[in-house]
Amino acid sequence: MKKLACPLVAAIVGIGAWAQPPAKPPTVALLAAVGDQVDIVRQRERTGSHLEPFSRKSLSVNSQALNMAVLKGLDQAFEEEEPRAKRVLLAWTTPAEVRQQLAGAYGKERESIMLAALREHLRSLPARAEWDRIEAILPSYFFESVGGLGRKLSGAGFYVQPLAKGEVSLQWDEDTDAIDGVAPDTDPANGSDYRTVDPNTGEVGRSYTYIAAYMYFQRVTLDARTLEVLARKRQLDNVKYADPRSAAIDVGDQIPLRVMTGRLLDLAERSAYTSVRGKSHVTVTQPRAVQPAASAPR
Repeated sequence: MKKLACPLVAAIVGIGAWAQPPAKPPTVALLAAVGDQVDIVRQRERTGSHLEPFSRKSLSVNSQALNMAVLKGLDQAFEEEEPRAKRVLLAWTTPAEVRQQLAGAYGKERESIMLAALREHLRSLPARAEWDRIEAILPSYFFESVGGLGRKLSGAGFYVQPLAKGEVSLQWDEDTDAIDGVAPDTDPANGSDYRTVDPNTGEVGRSYTYIAAYMYFQRVTLDARTLEVLARKRQLDNVKYADPRSAAIDVGDQIPLRVMTGRLLDLAERSAYTSVRGKSHVTVTQPRAVQPAASAPR
């Protein structure tokens, strides 16, 4: 009997384990809060004053176009990353009062304001009780120059560099205790900062002057029930364009704004995908339906 006992117990335990129902697949809410504003930052010559060598302006785009592009990239990425998970798509437009706060804020204060406003919005959603976690894409602010672009960029936008090598000088910014300007001494034959794409053919070239689409954001992972931040990942991406056959004197006039807007939407989708899956291939697709729990487009 003793010899039979162990196999019998093992068999019973095995049956019990086999009879347990499989773990419930998680429900992940994918949320885009990039907004409907893009910045246009343009390099200009230094005049010797304390003014930064960039001009800045903002313009409005289709109310949810950027959010939809981000959601397409996230949806594809998590379909591959967690194929068993149920995904809920949400888009949120920043309320007017929050935009006013952001306009008067500096640096990373903007990221804190956006996250606080998003949490307030999420607390009002009853469907949150059915989710396990939330993956949210929020605009990110970055002070330093990255990849040949200007400083103090955030969210989505365009950076125009019309000045060739040697036409912009570096000066010390006493307010920030840092060098201000864009370094003019990188060789375009070797420097990745000057890698450009022909908007007509897709061919890769090198140019000191270009117009770039950029996406600066952070992917914030939240516990759906407590809204505690579980993880953060910053993503700073850009693609530079220059048309070698254009007759336009100013690089900013080489490519129509509607064309660059399309390039920006493509970048938004790829960047969202890359923030989850790395430098893998992303196929531009049509979005799935967005849940009505999100704010109405403004």
